[in-house]
Amino acid sequence: MGNHNCFSTENLQDTYKLSMMQWYVGVEKEVQKLGFYVNVRSDHLHKQNFIQLYQIVKPQYEEIVTLSTTESLFATEFENIKRSKKTMDPFKEFHVTTLIQDNDSSLQQFEKQVLQQLSTLNGCLLEIFQCFRQTQLPNCSNQLDTFILKFRDSFVQILIHYYDLNLFASINKCNFLNTSSLQCLVSNMIFNDQVSSHIYQIKKQEQKEENQKIHNKLSLFKEKTLADFGISIKYCLDCTTREYIQSKLLSKVNTCTQSSQIIIKDTFETLIIEDVDSIQLPSRPQVKLLQGTFFQQSPFQYAIEALKLIQFRQTPHHKVKQLITCFRCIYSAIIDYYNYYTKQPSIISTDEMIPIFHYVLCKSSLQNPYTHFEIMQKYLGNLDGIEGFYLAIMESSFNIV
Repeated sequence: MGNHNCFSTENLQDTYKLSMMQWYVGVEKEVQKLGFYVNVRSDHLHKQNFIQLYQIVKPQYEEIVTLSTTESLFATEFENIKRSKKTMDPFKEFHVTTLIQDNDSSLQQFEKQVLQQLSTLNGCLLEIFQCFRQTQLPNCSNQLDTFILKFRDSFVQILIHYYDLNLFASINKCNFLNTSSLQCLVSNMIFNDQVSSHIYQIKKQEQKEENQKIHNKLSLFKEKTLADFGISIKYCLDCTTREYIQSKLLSKVNTCTQSSQIIIKDTFETLIIEDVDSIQLPSRPQVKLLQGTFFQQSPFQYAIEALKLIQFRQTPHHKVKQLITCFRCIYSAIIDYYNYYTKQPSIISTDEMIPIFHYVLCKSSLQNPYTHFEIMQKYLGNLDGIEGFYLAIMESSFNIV
């Protein structure tokens, strides 16, 4: 159902008169909090900007379906055991993350137009942002975080008041327009070359000891194999994993022989091995270039390469998007391996993922990992989604002795 009839020229004028007569009150309040001197009421471009946004009409309402916490890949082992074979594809977890990303393929044309309007600054919005740019950034990490976050949150509220985004989101049923996504948008606007470089250098200097401690721990594992990291044989993706799958296959075949009526137990093992092909499994290649694996390189090489790129991503949200890519590569490796032998990939618990990521982190040789971690953690805003899970795993891997 479309909303085109909601925004005739007359309706737009009426909406502007009813909703925006006092728009500057909320904006002025936030500007005063920041200590900036900007004449908000002299913004002659406000009406034009407001109407331009409201002329962007969502062509069709499409509900964005996200996973609930009980459907998360990072459930406890007990929750995983209770799962049925209808468990959702782990790739769908990726869509739980914040939508606001540069050139994100998941964005609809309508969403791109809205974001383009919100990030195009002129009038008093531009003056406010210029005041921020002209303010000297603190040289202390805690003060720097406070200053950046204060401006980010205030500018989010300024955008909400300036455009009456609550009304716009309600009319167009914009699930993607919320405080978290607006924080992401403003953060991406804040983190230009100068700001991101300043934050990184300050934090790197203050966290030199912490980064060195992590580096020393990781160096001890540099030449270790997958099995040495305590990774479950289900996910080493080597001969041990193949033998594990074969043992489950044989167990299932024996059960079928002994009884004509098969009762499928709701266990973690049945989740992994259900729908296993009864055909002969492919023989394992004889070449072993890495101890414990038959891959010519690490089975998680794509994840290793993805994690390395975090240090080249400028904003905290682009860093976490790279972290998400790393975990997706881990899932891909596991799913592809299991699909080669079976029809149903394995499900991974948090405890099983930690040593895998620890291995990937060690092999990636990521420089100053704690600094990148803290930039993501401090500036992401809402950590209740999948980003929070991934960062928790990253932090846990720092503490492994």
